[in-house]
Amino acid sequence: MRPLACLIVTLGLLGLAARALAADAPPADAPVAVNDREAAYQTLLAQAKATAPNADWQALRIAYAQRPNFRVFAQSAAKRDMFVAAERSDCAAALPEAKAVIAETYVDADAHMVAAFCEENAGQTAAAALDRDIGRGLIASIETGDGLTAAGAFTVIDVDEEYSVLRALGVKATSQSLVHEGGHAYDVLATVDDKGQSATYYFLIDRVLAAEAAALQPGSVSEGGPPDRTP
Repeated sequence: MRPLACLIVTLGLLGLAARALAADAPPADAPVAVNDREAAYQTLLAQAKATAPNADWQALRIAYAQRPNFRVFAQSAAKRDMFVAAERSDCAAALPEAKAVIAETYVDADAHMVAAFCEENAGQTAAAALDRDIGRGLIASIETGDGLTAAGAFTVIDVDEEYSVLRALGVKATSQSLVHEGGHAYDVLATVDDKGQSATYYFLIDRVLAAEAAALQPGSVSEGGPPDRTP
């Protein structure tokens, strides 16, 4: 079996061909009233599960981030345990944790990739293919550009998604900086791949900063994201 610690990079790279789909992704639906946002997400979630992998992953991610109880700061215990098991190449422990993450946060690309790897190695080919394709779709929906400039920045709903994309690209972050340009905020991550090649990627984080502000001010609403691009 291939080392589980490498699975997200290995499987994520397979999904990069779907990046072009993000450029044509439709804009999200108009925001709904705060009290209706959980219901709106649950409706989209049911639709996504019914049509996966051919779902509107961008719309689902945005709806997830608009929920009143959206947590922008902390990574879940299940996801931490999933990565610990992955580092040990322990699918017996990693798969149930991945499934727990998916149950809690269906839009988590890493969890779908971990699940796909472990399912494949367990001979569950249909389940593996589905989770792999969902992971690909989620990554593609983040890639709203090539990521190499502010104008072509990737667009995330939380910081975890930045590192999901880096894993899919097969690179590791070496430094991070916050840049303000054109009225927007960007996380700029310098990276290196396993051949020593360096690259810098831009992530639009207006939505993340808005969610952080909302979390610090109970009762406020996080919209985030500039009006002239998606998400």
